[in-house]
Amino acid sequence: MLNTVTAHTFVQLRDILNQLSDEDYNQPLEILNKSTLGAHVRHVLEFYICLAEGINQSIVNYDSRKRNLRLAEDRYYALAELDILYDVFCNQDIDETEIEHVICFHETEIASVSSISRELVYLIEHSIHHYAIINIALRHSFGHISVHEHFGVAYSTCVHASKQVAQPSY
Repeated sequence: MLNTVTAHTFVQLRDILNQLSDEDYNQPLEILNKSTLGAHVRHVLEFYICLAEGINQSIVNYDSRKRNLRLAEDRYYALAELDILYDVFCNQDIDETEIEHVICFHETEIASVSSISRELVYLIEHSIHHYAIINIALRHSFGHISVHEHFGVAYSTCVHASKQVAQPSY
C-alpha cells in the first residue's frame, strides 16, 4: 500500500511538471516571495534523494542533504530524477528496516531510531505540504495549468471529505 501512495504522490508531481513550460518552472513568483516552482520541486525531490542514499548507510539526515540547483532550474532533469525515485520507492518493497534519523537543532545533532517506511510516510506528508504551496502558485499565476482538485490536499482530508453526508439543518 505504501508503494501505491508513494506512486500516486510522484504521479501528481509528474503531471504538473509535464504541463509547465521551462519559463513557468523558473519564473520567480511574488506569491512565493520571489521563489520559483522549480525551487519547491527541488526541495521535495532532495528529501527523497536523501532517503534513497541514506538507506544504504542506514542513516538519514535531511538537514545535511546535498542541494542540487539543477533540480530547480531544469524541469527535464527533475523529471528524470523523479523517474529514478519512482523506481526506488514504488517498484521495490519498502520494509520496516531500521534507519537512524538525525536532525540538527541549534548546532546539535539529535538521533532517533526510525524505519524506512516511517521516513517514507514523512516524505509523502512533506510533499503534500509543498504541493499545497505549488497549487496556490499555479492557481494564482498559471491559470492554463490543469490542477487536480486533490493536489496538495492531505489524503486524510480527501477521505474525510468523501465521507461527509449533507446534514439537514433545523
